[in-house]
Amino acid sequence: MKKKILFYHPIFLDGGAEKTNLSISREFSKKYEIIYVSNIFSNKFDKEINDLKIKKICLRNKRTVFSFLEIYNILKNLKPDIIFSVQMHANVLILMINFFLFFNKLKIICCERLSPQSYGNNFKDRCIVILSKIFYKFSKKIICNSKDLAKEIRNITKTNNVTFIYNPTLRQNFKILAKKFIVKEKPFLLKKVKKIISIGRLDNNKNQLMLLKAFNLLEKNEKQKIKIILIGEGKNKNFLKNYAKLKKFEKNIYFYNFKKNPYPYLYKSDLMVLTSNFEGLPNVLIEAMSLNIPIISTNSPTGPREILLDGKAGFLIKKNDYKDLSKKISLFLKFPKAFNNKKIFYKKSLDRFNPEKSLSKYRQIVNSFC
Repeated sequence: MKKKILFYHPIFLDGGAEKTNLSISREFSKKYEIIYVSNIFSNKFDKEINDLKIKKICLRNKRTVFSFLEIYNILKNLKPDIIFSVQMHANVLILMINFFLFFNKLKIICCERLSPQSYGNNFKDRCIVILSKIFYKFSKKIICNSKDLAKEIRNITKTNNVTFIYNPTLRQNFKILAKKFIVKEKPFLLKKVKKIISIGRLDNNKNQLMLLKAFNLLEKNEKQKIKIILIGEGKNKNFLKNYAKLKKFEKNIYFYNFKKNPYPYLYKSDLMVLTSNFEGLPNVLIEAMSLNIPIISTNSPTGPREILLDGKAGFLIKKNDYKDLSKKISLFLKFPKAFNNKKIFYKKSLDRFNPEKSLSKYRQIVNSFC
């Protein structure tokens, strides 16, 4: 009988954390039975989940905190050999279940993929951080996806079982994926305009409004040279559309829903912009580098600075500083060489994200506890 690895990811949607879970699962699916547990599943990766024969369990309650007993019963019945828990509030819940109901007998690996600075000052968020300080020491290992994030978690939890493993992002060959089909949508057929692309969920954290505000500050002649492409889904979609309409540049912006293969669009773009307030290790920057696309990114905690080598491999700007972003876009139009010069660091730095290196570290951790 195969040993079992259970992943608890409370909101399993369509982002980088989900792709990382799938990459790790693909690595272990032949040897282990893989189980996904979540409060909310999207159907975006159903094919991949089915292909890997992963058992999917959707919890009855949509709130993590109210799933305490249901998760306990699942763990009691399935008896997983290792549990990967993703996100701080989920990690705290699993560790508390283990402490109070299993007397710390479960082998729990906590995965942090977003800076804890994303937690606000409300009572619930403060409680989560306080509880992490108490219970994280009972985890077998805490895996962060960047060096800076690992440093943050060590400072918060004061534990020595923290390590970092880069996402196995480059497991896919993005150059091959970028040529899977020819993009025939209107903005990509226009030869005399620059295409600025942003890929990610349309929400407050990804902060695409910052890009629209920056575009709105450009001179009229500069606006005529640009088309903005937003790929993703989320609650802010209509808000962003209405903003563009209010500022009278809706004809300059194109919205596309989530795409499993956005790389033909990225490959045909002239500039990649990331406006996130918080990150762990944004895969999209690594993907853009692999396709040789110039980058502007917010210097958000914790991954962009690390990926872009302190600004050597791409322009870094402060969070929410749409005025500086507007200036950088203007610079891109006038002096593209300043951006192309930074691309010389791409090839020599991408080896850091070699998927075999990352997956080898995951294998070592799993083998040591299973």
